Amino acid sequence: MRHPQTDGTGFSAFGVVVRAKPSSFVDRHFLLRSSIRAAGCFLALFLCQTGPSRGDTDAPLTLDHRWGETRFAPAPERPVTLSYIGLDIFLALDLVPIAYRVWFGGDENGLWPWTKAALPADKRPIALRGEIDVERVARFRPDMVEAMFSGISRAQFAALSHVVPVLPPLKGDGDFGITWKEMLVAVGQATARQAKARKVIDGISTRIDAVRNAHPGWAGRTVVIALPDGPVLFGENDPRVALLSELGFTLPDAARALSRGNFYFKLDKELTAPLEADVVIWLDFGGGMAGLKDHPLRHTMRIVREGREIFADPVMSAALSYGSPLSIPYVLEQLAPRLEQALDGDPATRVSGF
Repeated sequence: MRHPQTDGTGFSAFGVVVRAKPSSFVDRHFLLRSSIRAAGCFLALFLCQTGPSRGDTDAPLTLDHRWGETRFAPAPERPVTLSYIGLDIFLALDLVPIAYRVWFGGDENGLWPWTKAALPADKRPIALRGEIDVERVARFRPDMVEAMFSGISRAQFAALSHVVPVLPPLKGDGDFGITWKEMLVAVGQATARQAKARKVIDGISTRIDAVRNAHPGWAGRTVVIALPDGPVLFGENDPRVALLSELGFTLPDAARALSRGNFYFKLDKELTAPLEADVVIWLDFGGGMAGLKDHPLRHTMRIVREGREIFADPVMSAALSYGSPLSIPYVLEQLAPRLEQALDGDPATRVSGF
């Protein structure tokens, strides 16, 4: 996999089709990121590799990465981010790049509500769409290029590195294997904003803890996050599922057994057991929920009879998929009330739409 497809819906990744004999397939609707289970190990490894923190000083810093090391001057004034969630990372650190990469959807500039809310009104960074254009990026005369979550090739990295310090994927990460926490740490170090990065991470962790602690009954409850077409279910390594796990939820045993470490898998319609969770969150990336109407056995499922489905509109679906330091608070604010409604034990309770 080289890069997420940006054809208006969003991602490219690999999963399995669950039949009698599973086979792999490629879905072109949105990106699936690497294992959150390994995120803590990757983050600790990265912090060790980069050496002792310099604090928020003016001293240059050398960061190790997949293809060697790059030396960064502090306080860049003209950064460019090529990562698909890079703008969110920079804005979380109170930095505005001169150009950013559009992933999918959003407004005419590829911006979602959580990003627009954080973007200063007097700043208008340039939106970059499609494949990485080395020459165009160079013409911006940036003093830093961040590309940890971009699908940048080694040839593109080498070409850009002749004119500007570039931060590609870190050691141990795939093209899209880095987490938002790792990105914050790396960009924070490269821009002398380590303290701000730590503050953001601690703040989001505190908000997650607050929601979980306010709902002790969620501990051990099961959740499935899925796309209607297929349906497609997300495995425990997917960052959307990982966020719900931080709130106390877990995958049903039937879904975990079928995921086999994949980020997602396609389920044949005659198999309904993996969908029988305490709550199911259906994602909509613009295609609507028509796929559910075509499911021949959906009417037989307890989740339907007991009103335990949540239908996430395209904005919430994107917020869950971005999983950025800006979108996660949006998810917590919007999703928690729906989870309460779905899990109140009363089938008559209507789960409000997004």
